[in-house]
Amino acid sequence: MKVKLNTGGFLYLEASIQFTVVERSVDKFGSAVSSNGRYKVSTRGYMYSILRADESELIAYHWHPEAKGDVDYPHQHLGTALLCNEGPVSRKNHMRTGRMSFEDVVYNLIELGAVTMHLLHDQILKANRLRFEHWKSWG
Repeated sequence: MKVKLNTGGFLYLEASIQFTVVERSVDKFGSAVSSNGRYKVSTRGYMYSILRADESELIAYHWHPEAKGDVDYPHQHLGTALLCNEGPVSRKNHMRTGRMSFEDVVYNLIELGAVTMHLLHDQILKANRLRFEHWKSWG
């Protein structure tokens, strides 16, 4: 999915999330869950890219633990638009990060100048982030 962002410029977000639905009888703390909380989405990987109008990548956040290769940890890539020729970082470097929720990416987009369409965006993002933190089954 690729979405044009309201930034006053021409930025796009391209997002892909791999997930499964998991049935649980208890939460990560061992407490029983009600029938309406029995199913949870479990992320299995993601690729989020912030692009310019010419489709050059600015920043990408990846986590693809089941892909072939030796990079199974969450990481980011800096696109060529952010790099200088003399610098020690190239777009092929895998800069380690923690796992990035979609909400984390949205927070970063707002920091880059994306304008939200909802007046309560901060409250919505915080509430979703709290749910994410409560139900995550890793770190």
